[in-house]
Amino acid sequence: MFDLKSPIDKLYLVGPARAKLLKHLGIETLEDLLFYLPRAHHDLSTITEVSALEPEKFSNVKARIVSVKSFRTRIRRITLTTATVEDETGQVNCVWFNQPYLQKTLKAGEVFIFSGKVTLSKGKHQMQNPVYEQEKTEQVHTARLVPFYRLTASLTQKTLRTIIKTYLDKAHVPEYLPASILSQEKFLDEDRAIKSFHFPNDWGELRRAQKRLAFDEIFLTQLRVLRYKKMRQERKSHQVRDRDDVLPGKIGSLPFELTGSQDSALKEILDDLSRPYPANRLLEGDVGSGKTIIAALAMWLAAKNGLQAVLLAPTEVLAQQHYLSLLKLFLNDGMDLGLVTSSQTRLNGNPVSKDTVLAHIETGLTRLVIGTHALLDKKVKFKKLALVVIDEQHRFGVQQRSALKQHSNAHLLTMSATPIPRTLALTLYGDLDISILSELPKGRVKITTELVAEDKRDLTYQFIEREIKAGRQAFVICPLIEESDTLGVKSAQAEFKKLSETTFPHLRIGLLHGKMKPADKEEVMRKFKDGETDILVSTSVVEVGVDVPNATVMMIEGSERFGLAQLHQFRGRVGRSTYQSHCFMFSDDPKAHDNQRLTAMVQSSNGFELAQKDLQIRGSGDLYGTTQSGYGFKVATLSNLEAVQRSKGYAQDILDNDFEMKKFPLLRGKVMAEPEIHLE
Repeated sequence: MFDLKSPIDKLYLVGPARAKLLKHLGIETLEDLLFYLPRAHHDLSTITEVSALEPEKFSNVKARIVSVKSFRTRIRRITLTTATVEDETGQVNCVWFNQPYLQKTLKAGEVFIFSGKVTLSKGKHQMQNPVYEQEKTEQVHTARLVPFYRLTASLTQKTLRTIIKTYLDKAHVPEYLPASILSQEKFLDEDRAIKSFHFPNDWGELRRAQKRLAFDEIFLTQLRVLRYKKMRQERKSHQVRDRDDVLPGKIGSLPFELTGSQDSALKEILDDLSRPYPANRLLEGDVGSGKTIIAALAMWLAAKNGLQAVLLAPTEVLAQQHYLSLLKLFLNDGMDLGLVTSSQTRLNGNPVSKDTVLAHIETGLTRLVIGTHALLDKKVKFKKLALVVIDEQHRFGVQQRSALKQHSNAHLLTMSATPIPRTLALTLYGDLDISILSELPKGRVKITTELVAEDKRDLTYQFIEREIKAGRQAFVICPLIEESDTLGVKSAQAEFKKLSETTFPHLRIGLLHGKMKPADKEEVMRKFKDGETDILVSTSVVEVGVDVPNATVMMIEGSERFGLAQLHQFRGRVGRSTYQSHCFMFSDDPKAHDNQRLTAMVQSSNGFELAQKDLQIRGSGDLYGTTQSGYGFKVATLSNLEAVQRSKGYAQDILDNDFEMKKFPLLRGKVMAEPEIHLE
């Protein structure tokens, strides 16, 4: 007797040795075995006549065995088993290596189906190591849509396929979905869906099984996330309200008008902050769309409520830029503004000791704090932290992004021009609210983006020189700081030397990279911002933080070595004024034009579209862990967006009426079987 929880090593056909191999694949029980889904199906349903066989093609033949023999080779000392088989159109030889027992299995006169790759040997067709099945038995490995699985060590497709098929025929998977959902969606029941996904009769049946199992994954994810969201709402956080109606006056004092999407985003964020439980929102907008001012206004209002707000930036460069911007906006409002990085600490623009600024933060005297990862230090303690803003969130790890918020139950607002796939997945699947800044400030011109062939390099240099003569500036980005003999890609130092001495000896060129001292980096950036440098050669340190409206050219070397989010951020360093700007991507990869990330950059300038493309390329990531690429689902993909919306509705209805799912014990068991989730 067995059930779905039966240990894998207790099953017939398995045994200790195979159980060890299966456990390497994560298969511990019979249920694990049945839900170990194929990675692909090969269509072996077409029978090919022997006379129509073609070399290098995978084919099926139904043929009668004429003769079988085995012998050992003299040179390599291996056993060859050969069978001559025939149909009405001709004969073909089948060859197996070190399988002498086949001489007893394959008997002359019997009809088998043989599946394998066709090769040429001495001018004649031959099938090497074909899979075979007798015609009169149920086809599992041939003459159908055949499943192929991920394997390990000495485990073969045929062995695993046989074990799975045996227990699919013996076991029954109980249905856990409410009958109303099954009826409305016209789904296969789960038992049929699992069996059809492994061994479908045709492509249509496979698609029906796939639709059901994809829904299952998304639906269970929705239930877990919505349950978590509901439980999160039971946690208490500080409420931020515009009690004295002071925010409109502050907005009116800004040197520019907010766009319509900025107004909408600010309202959504303020609605979040007014609630007594922690918010979790993503503010998405292309570089230059005005995310920072929206976050700053929310921080300002928190400070007006006697609470604290912190802005976390990934680099000292960006942290200092934000600090100076907020000083201009808020210093006259009588608020302390603190800066905390690994190399400097300031209060209201003045250098102070680290102990001083930390004391001001701990006592609540400093309500607005800007900093880098240094703010995640356990020594940094807040009195009334109400809002955590994380800028360019793809530059922080999942655990880092959670540290401040989980410590204080603060509201969390993350900002990005290109959400990473994991964040976008959370947006799609329910836990993360999103505000999108769809408008750019008036007068901005779309950046032209090109993937440039190496033979056009000189033309690109000529273009850069014309732009500089017209009064503009340019960036040149390199993947490495120093030259590498093994990687063979351009370095910032070598490129700086070449451009300074050979290509543009008459121009003013600066060098910026992460190994420079903070003071030196600040000076290089100041010169570039003030127009004292024509070209800035840099590593990815300028991915965020450099705001130079006069720069109109972004040249990226070794572009295939950067992620899509990085590339979009580089491009966002230009196009920050009314001047036409250009992004030129060079690549050391001869197949660069087939690179999906580079193609996406050329085709789209929209950060959210690029995030969706990145999700398709990289996968959604582990929704409940720290992995940031690779699908967390086995079946569902981004193409299941309609299923996301429908499943969310079903999940919400169930939880609204029966939060503990007592009416659906099997469903409850599946939801509760997952480990406790810890979203951001």
